[in-house]
Amino acid sequence: MQFEAQHTHYQQYFTNATFDVILRDNKAIGRIYIEVNDDEIRLFDIALLPEYRGQGIGADLIEHWQQKAREISLPIRLRVEPDNPALRLYQRLGFQTIADEQTNLHMEWNPASDGDEPPIQPSETE
Repeated sequence: MQFEAQHTHYQQYFTNATFDVILRDNKAIGRIYIEVNDDEIRLFDIALLPEYRGQGIGADLIEHWQQKAREISLPIRLRVEPDNPALRLYQRLGFQTIADEQTNLHMEWNPASDGDEPPIQPSETE
C-alpha cells in the first residue's frame, strides 16, 4: 500500500518522470525514479533491497546518469536526509550540498564543474 501511494504521488506531481525496476538475474531488487527537465535531471527516488546495498549497484546507476548528464550538459539534483547512509555515496560521487533544510540536504552534481573540486569527504567522526 505504501508503494502504491508513493507511486501515485510521483505520477501525479512528476509527470515527466520515468520509473524503472532495477533487475539482477531477472529478479527485482530495487527501483529508481528520474525526471529529466530542461534545466536538470532530478533523481528523486532510488531504493535497493537491503541485501543488495553496498555492492556498487547504486553507484553504477548514478554514474550511468552522470554520463547522460555530461552528454546533455545538465546537473543532477536530489534531496537526502542527513542521516541516510546514501549521503556518503553521493558525496563520494561528487555531489555537493547546495541547501540544508535540516531535515533534507539538497545536493547537486554538475558536469560543468566535474573534476574542478574534490568531493566532500565524510569526517572521521561520522
